[in-house]
Amino acid sequence: MISPLILIVLLPLTVDDPKPVSPVPDKWVSPLPYVTDSEISWRWVHAGAPVGSTRIRLIPPVKPETQRWRLDSRLNWKRDGRVLDIRQKTDFSAENLRPISLQRQLSVEALAGALTDQVTAAEFQEEDVRIVVRDPRSGNQVDRVIPLKKQFVLLGNQSFEHWLLIGKKIAQSKEATFSALIPGEYRFLELKLLRERQEKIGEIPVYRWKVESKDFEALLWVGTRGEIERYRQGEVEIQRVR
Repeated sequence: MISPLILIVLLPLTVDDPKPVSPVPDKWVSPLPYVTDSEISWRWVHAGAPVGSTRIRLIPPVKPETQRWRLDSRLNWKRDGRVLDIRQKTDFSAENLRPISLQRQLSVEALAGALTDQVTAAEFQEEDVRIVVRDPRSGNQVDRVIPLKKQFVLLGNQSFEHWLLIGKKIAQSKEATFSALIPGEYRFLELKLLRERQEKIGEIPVYRWKVESKDFEALLWVGTRGEIERYRQGEVEIQRVR
């Protein structure tokens, strides 16, 4: 087990709010079908009532040669006396949308005043990923290295922004299968996606996809370039705000 001091040096665990970025120069070609100089938002709805939002910024690399882009996100969610706040940075390669690193800070506050904090960090290598989950209050942490699967995607709990990477991957397909890594649970979940039919959300043409796994089923509405417009799982629906 690596000591907490060394761990912080290897895997920085501080996650800030999404911050404004400068307009992207013409030389940048965005790997995802979203603007890179402003915030994009999705609304969370539970049984017809709004309960929160996910705000995301797509940030270009500091050094062009790295092709290291970032999804900088924040989820605010409130329902039945529980308040959820997740700040997360997901770095990925523009070349193949493969995850490079993850930094996540979770805070849950209950009506009775109970507070839970959790910090997760992950560093992806060619064949494996190192995942560290830490409780800042107690100082307890779990540090594991697990092997990666060939066709893997990242899909953290309550991490809607990871669907943006998946949406781009399936944009030109009619079906797809992935091994989804859930970092906080140190496990993979097999996903099967099938494109069902073409629809419209307002004036926006989309394809409706069915998502199946042993843990859940969902519907996903994806634009012609891979834009995620809507996601529905049970009574929860996540809608893009335009």
